[in-house]
Amino acid sequence: MDESWAARWAAGWESQRFNPYHAKAGSPTGGQFSSSGGGGGNASKGTKTAGHPVAAHPATAAVRARQAHLRARAAADRAQARKLEAQLRGLEKQHAAAAVAAHKAAVAAKQHHATAKHAVAAHHHAHKTHRHHLSLKHRIGNLRHQISTLLAAAKQLDAQAAAL
Repeated sequence: MDESWAARWAAGWESQRFNPYHAKAGSPTGGQFSSSGGGGGNASKGTKTAGHPVAAHPATAAVRARQAHLRARAAADRAQARKLEAQLRGLEKQHAAAAVAAHKAAVAAKQHHATAKHAVAAHHHAHKTHRHHLSLKHRIGNLRHQISTLLAAAKQLDAQAAAL
């Protein structure tokens, strides 16, 4: 009787010490217990085992939330860049018209005028149209820079999200 009790105890102790239903050590489930055999073969694949869902790693939800946040910021940057591109197209049309007007005003200012007052007025008008032309050029340059900065930031945010 003593030997059979010891054999049963040893067999019971061995089964308690080793659980064949444990997920593999390097698995995405983090070495969790599963309810089917095979050393956690199903649990390591992230599938449901015997009606029990495999718990996701807590960091997975945080990583996905961070990725979603980064991608949302990138989308907002691209949307802002599209708005600025629409403004840019309008300014480029104004710039083309202003360039023509400045050229005409400069030609008119160089022509002979009947009185000095007319000459001064023509020169003033030429100067004013030239400044407007330069102002539009400056604004277009700033918009182009702003658009490229937004698109570069969006690209970087997408790269950060992909790296997570």
